[in-house]
Amino acid sequence: MQKTRWGIVFLLICAGIIAAFQVGKAAIAIPALREDLDISLVFASWIVGALGALGAIIGVPAGLTFSRLPPRRMILIGLTALGVGSIAGSIAGSGTLLLVTRVVEGFGFICTILSTPRMFALVTAPRDTPLSFALWGCYMPAGSAIMMLAGPAFIASFGWQGLWLFNGILPLAYAVLLARLDIPGADTAQKSQRTLLGDLHEGFRTPGPALVGLAFGLYTFQYFALASLFPTLLVDRLGLSIAAAGLISAGTVLANGAGNLAAGYFVRLGTPLWVILVAGYCASAILSFGIFSAAMPVAAVATFAALSLAITGLIPASLFAAAPTIGNTPALLGITLGLTTQIGVSGQLFGPTVLAAFVERYDWSFAPAIFIAVMILGTMIALTLSRVMRR
Repeated sequence: MQKTRWGIVFLLICAGIIAAFQVGKAAIAIPALREDLDISLVFASWIVGALGALGAIIGVPAGLTFSRLPPRRMILIGLTALGVGSIAGSIAGSGTLLLVTRVVEGFGFICTILSTPRMFALVTAPRDTPLSFALWGCYMPAGSAIMMLAGPAFIASFGWQGLWLFNGILPLAYAVLLARLDIPGADTAQKSQRTLLGDLHEGFRTPGPALVGLAFGLYTFQYFALASLFPTLLVDRLGLSIAAAGLISAGTVLANGAGNLAAGYFVRLGTPLWVILVAGYCASAILSFGIFSAAMPVAAVATFAALSLAITGLIPASLFAAAPTIGNTPALLGITLGLTTQIGVSGQLFGPTVLAAFVERYDWSFAPAIFIAVMILGTMIALTLSRVMRR
C-alpha cells in the first residue's frame, strides 16, 4: 500500500509558495513603483495582476497540454521562467518594460501551479490525496504573506529592484533542488487514447469543472482586489508607513492561510462545499463595509480585513479538495485545473484593476458595492454546483 510522503508534499507546496512570492512582491511594492516609475494606481494594479494575464488566455489548453507532459519537467520550466522574468524586471527602467517581464513571470507561474498538483497522486496514499490538494490551497496566502513581511525590508535596503532580483535567484535555485528529488513517475508523460479535442469534449460534457472555475475566479477576484490594494489603503488613506502597512497586510494574508488550513478540517468532516462557498462570499461582502469605512480606526480596519480573508480562505482549499472528485480522469482533472487557473487568474488580473478604477472614480467608501456583487454571483454558482455534484 502506498504511503504518503508528506515531506515531498511540503516541498512541492513550497514551489507554489515561491510562485506566489511573485504576486506578493508586487502588491507590497506598489507605493515604491508608483514613485520610482511615475505610474498611476491603475497601471500599478496591472503590474500586480499581469502575472495571471497569460493564464487568463491559455489556462484550459495549458491544463490539457501539461496533463500529457512530465509534471516535474513543467515545474522546472515554470520556476526557470519565474527566475528569468524577475531578474529581467529588476533592471526594467519603465512601467511598460516591467509589465512585459511580468508576463514572462506569468508563464512560469502557470507552469508551476498547473503542474505541481499533478505530483500529489505520485507521493500520497489515495485517502490523503484530497487533503494534499486542500493544503495546496495555502500556497498563495503563505507566499503573499511572506513577501509582505520581508518585502519592506528589501525595499528599504535595496529598493524594489533588489526585491525583484532576490525573487529571480530563488526559483532558479529551487528548480535545482526539485530536479534532484526521487519521485517515481515524475518524469513520465501521461498517455491518452484521445486527441486534445477529444479531451476537451469529455471535459465540457459536464458543468462541474466550469462551475468550480467560476467559483474560484470569484474568490480570486475579491481576494486580490482586497489583498493587493490593502497596503495602499493603509498608506494613502490611513497614513501608515510602507513597513507598517506591510506588517498589517501580512497579518491579514496569514489569516487567509489559516482559513485555507482550516478548510482541511471541514473537508474531513464532510461539510458540504456549497455551505463553505456561501459563507465565504457573504463574509467578504458584510465585512467590506468595515474595511472601507472612513470612520474606522486602523485596528478595526485590520481586524475586519483579517476576518474577511480568513473566512474566504476556506473557499480555495475546499475547491481544490473537490477537484480530484470532479476531475476523476486525467482529462477531467486537466480541464478542472485548467479552468480553475484560467478563470482564477482572470480574477487575479481584474480584481485589483476593477477596485482601483472604482476607488479612483468614487472613493474607497463605495468599494463594498463590488463585494456585494461577488456575494450574489458566488451564491448562485455555489447552489448550482451543489445540484450538479448531487447528480
